[in-house]
Amino acid sequence: MIKHSKLMVFVIIFIFFSNISITSGNNFEKIVKSSSPNEVIPIEAWNKTFGGENLDWGWSVKETSDGGIVIGGETVSFGSGGYDAWLIKTDSNGNESWNRTFGGIHKDGCRSVQQTNDNGFILGGYADSYGYPGHDSWFIKTDDEGNQQWDSIFGGPASDATFSILQTSDEGYVGLGYVDSYGAGYHDLWLIKTDKYGNEEWNRTYGTAEWELGYSVKQCDDGGYIIIGTTQSYGAGYQDAWLIKTDSNGVEEWNNTYGGVSNDWGSGVVIVDDGYLITGDTRSYGPGGYDVWLIKTDKNGNEQWKRVYGESISDDTGYDIIIADDGGFVITGTKTSFSTQLTDIWLIKTDDDGYMDWNLTIDGGEDDWSYSVDETTDGGYIITGLTNSYGSGDYDLWLIKVELVNYQNQPPTAPIINGSNYGDIGEIYDYNFVAEDIEGDDLFYFVDWGDGTFDDWFGPFSSGEEITASHSWEVKGLYEVRVKAKDFLENEGDWSDPFLVRIGNNPPNEPDIDGPESGKAGNSYDYIFNATDPDGDDIWYHIGWGDKEIIYIYGPYQSGEEINLSYTWVEKGTYIITCWARDIYDEESDIATLEVKMPRNKPFYINFNILSLFFEKFANTLPIIKNLFLSNK
Repeated sequence: MIKHSKLMVFVIIFIFFSNISITSGNNFEKIVKSSSPNEVIPIEAWNKTFGGENLDWGWSVKETSDGGIVIGGETVSFGSGGYDAWLIKTDSNGNESWNRTFGGIHKDGCRSVQQTNDNGFILGGYADSYGYPGHDSWFIKTDDEGNQQWDSIFGGPASDATFSILQTSDEGYVGLGYVDSYGAGYHDLWLIKTDKYGNEEWNRTYGTAEWELGYSVKQCDDGGYIIIGTTQSYGAGYQDAWLIKTDSNGVEEWNNTYGGVSNDWGSGVVIVDDGYLITGDTRSYGPGGYDVWLIKTDKNGNEQWKRVYGESISDDTGYDIIIADDGGFVITGTKTSFSTQLTDIWLIKTDDDGYMDWNLTIDGGEDDWSYSVDETTDGGYIITGLTNSYGSGDYDLWLIKVELVNYQNQPPTAPIINGSNYGDIGEIYDYNFVAEDIEGDDLFYFVDWGDGTFDDWFGPFSSGEEITASHSWEVKGLYEVRVKAKDFLENEGDWSDPFLVRIGNNPPNEPDIDGPESGKAGNSYDYIFNATDPDGDDIWYHIGWGDKEIIYIYGPYQSGEEINLSYTWVEKGTYIITCWARDIYDEESDIATLEVKMPRNKPFYINFNILSLFFEKFANTLPIIKNLFLSNK
């Protein structure tokens, strides 16, 4: 069920036309990666929602050995009560195969899932329903159908949880999260190692009396572990990303912090041949607010470079990172608009030097989050999180498949021309052109002035930037100006529509007005108006009938075409009809006039005194008429 009228929009923004700021080191210089005419772009293949009437979401997603997908998350809609850990298995198209809930009547959840060597699954999370009061760290092992085989609880009387879990090279498991029950202070990083049956072998805490949290753990080739999290105890600012390297027993070998004077987080880590890649978000660097960052270190945690991705109009966060098959990196996270306060999913692909290949914003219309990403065997990506834009309830678990398709660079649009349509010989006139490029490439322009002269390719100018070019014509005539644009890949767009310029334009001749010059008020009279234009241009007639302060405009008409109009003056008087003609270049004729009189009728009356004298004199001759008129006196 779609809960918002706005359809999902996938906005593809390539680095070579993006407004996203990408910074390197501390110089914050925008780095633009070169492009070829054919690119690979991400598009949505499909998306699925899972959930009921309440809150449900996904924390972790992995492709499984059978080509399907497994999701670990939490559900309030299903299970035993409150929050429950939730495990969902789908086929390769996101169609549910089965789902399982784990938990009791209190708040329980799964934050991380991985397929195990026996094709079962290991879940890491937290449990309130079991163990000590408050959260405890929780490991759950299932078979390949999601049926629980065993679970283990770790923790004490305070709040403890696991955020990342994996199977180790010795068939055991290691989980990373935080602990309040043990350690040096409130919220320490906590690393727990178990055997293959979930029996604890050792645990280690990292931190001081301040606040620390562990988000992701990977096992290194030497059997040790690399941990990424966030610390308030160390570093340059209030919070800093914290990278810890341990031996196979969890004993710290070294640690490094990354960040500036503000808040900076580390949430994901991957291992590369010569070191580590860290993602998270930073408030110390970038264009504004929080921005996604990517840090490359050597094997000893020494920073080699960092990239920052983000916009000044939003908070941008990175949650998870994977290594792509081509050696680059894929980061999933969110963008929260400052203006709307709505959150969208953000997927970023970089090359092996951290320069952005492409990025994809997934906007469902309401709040949507992404927490985990994995690459699929077909070269696409799966993302999980939660959505308030779609589904059947409050928030629903959201699974999205992104695939890559070949994209051919598109030419710019045909330019739009603005300027004067007429002018005088030898005068210089300015004309404005604007074209847009779908990829946002810089543009070059070519102008044909219609008189045999050209402005050859000049630029570059930004896509959508209005530019000005000037020209003068030395011969009277009608000229067609045309412009086209090309991008920096030499991909030319279409010519603009011809823009007509009349040089040396002549105004229309004074119109003729033909019709009656007198009449009776209240009657309708016909008038004929006629004007010619020396250049044969179409014309408009401006006519005033003299009885109102209104000028009526009629047209356009062809040069020399008569127009017939009828008009009624409702009151007696003398009126002046005025008429002038205007051509398509706004040149106007002289004003023609015609005086029309609607005279007043002279009153007719009888002087009865004179009649009385008349009939008295001739009383005997006209006695009947005399009596008739005298009776009216």
